[in-house]
Amino acid sequence: MSKSKVLASAISAICLVSSSSILAQDAPSVEELWEIVQAQQAELERLRSELENTRSQTQTIEIQSLENSERLEVVADVMEQGGGSGGAAWTNHTTVGGYGEMLYNNETSGSSTKELDIQRFVLFVNHEFTDNLRFVSETEIEHSYIADDARAPGAVELEQAFLQWDYADNHNVLGGMYLVPIGLLNETHEPNTFYGVERNRIESRIIPTTYRVNGFKFAGQLGGGFSYDLGIHEGLFFESGNGGELNIRDSRQSGARSDMDALGYTGRVRYTGVPGLELGLALHFQDDMTQEGSTRSNIGRDGVFDIFGNQVSGIDGLLTEAHIDYRNGPLGLRAMWAGWDIDGSIETVANNDGSQNGLGRSEQYGYYVEPSWRLASNFGVFARYEYTDEFAASDLGAAANTATRRTLLGFNYWLHPNAVFKFDYQFEDDESNKDLDGFNLGVGWQF
Repeated sequence: MSKSKVLASAISAICLVSSSSILAQDAPSVEELWEIVQAQQAELERLRSELENTRSQTQTIEIQSLENSERLEVVADVMEQGGGSGGAAWTNHTTVGGYGEMLYNNETSGSSTKELDIQRFVLFVNHEFTDNLRFVSETEIEHSYIADDARAPGAVELEQAFLQWDYADNHNVLGGMYLVPIGLLNETHEPNTFYGVERNRIESRIIPTTYRVNGFKFAGQLGGGFSYDLGIHEGLFFESGNGGELNIRDSRQSGARSDMDALGYTGRVRYTGVPGLELGLALHFQDDMTQEGSTRSNIGRDGVFDIFGNQVSGIDGLLTEAHIDYRNGPLGLRAMWAGWDIDGSIETVANNDGSQNGLGRSEQYGYYVEPSWRLASNFGVFARYEYTDEFAASDLGAAANTATRRTLLGFNYWLHPNAVFKFDYQFEDDESNKDLDGFNLGVGWQF
């Protein structure tokens, strides 16, 4: 073997051993990396001196190229492990994306309503610290315009912000703000993932989608197609105003200075063992939806009262939800039932003027059925029938004639799997004669 080849082999061995030593330890800093390269240079100089009187100019160039190549490989390996400034590693483990939609509603209810709106624009930033530890976040702007002006209905909201740790194979725990694991749309509601311009009424009024909470959640795979979610988190909080707002949707705390006198608990089991099929069952319980009669006037909540001015507390509630989501080739079917069983004491809550009281609210439920058909890979049609009743426990006074039936027919046209154009026409039969008939258009995206 020639002396130049011996030298080249020695150089490769030195660099290989050095790079292996670097990667076996914690990633070094820039200063430590420079010291390593300097040490390698000294050894290379020693070897070079042994052959300086025998090698040709060509051999000198070959050896210099080899030196440079090996040094670059060492630096690249270190940077991939998060060493040095960490700039490249940070970008490799951080993702940015988002979704949004623009909607046009042309509906009639006594008077015509024609409205064009950027209903939501969401950006998310996720970061992976290690293979089993990550951060997830979503920030949402609703209705595009935020100002101290009645014409500015917008808001900025944090939708998710949590750490998730895979503490064992197929099992994880997260802590922070997350979406409650219930229904089909609460966790996955990007506009390209469902039919219809607007979200269905059941997953808006009965399940208050988007329902986000501060808390902790355990999740995992049980095998055989079964998975579970168990969460403990902030609960709902009926609004103030002498019991004026008892709507489930309006009682979300959304992680903002949440009252924790009464916690919420959510459990879900899903089965996905058959290709194209998802079956789900979820329970959500809270032992006091008044937060033990909390009167936190500093955040605008003064408790709820009966018609005589007595404070009402101890209102527990149980939400049950079951669904099926099935796709077989071009055919699809979604169906869901969700209902609340709330303590009867809610029936005594009343406004001073008797409006929006608790009469009939101890039972609230709704369901929908939605068949669909993909006529092409990027074009599908659907029909959906919805039924909701938020005052189902009574047929007296303000609780009478509160059921709403709605039928929608429409289509989705996917310009791209993550970009969609939507159209639907709705026919509504509202027992209180407030029918909303008309059409809706939507443009949605996700990236």
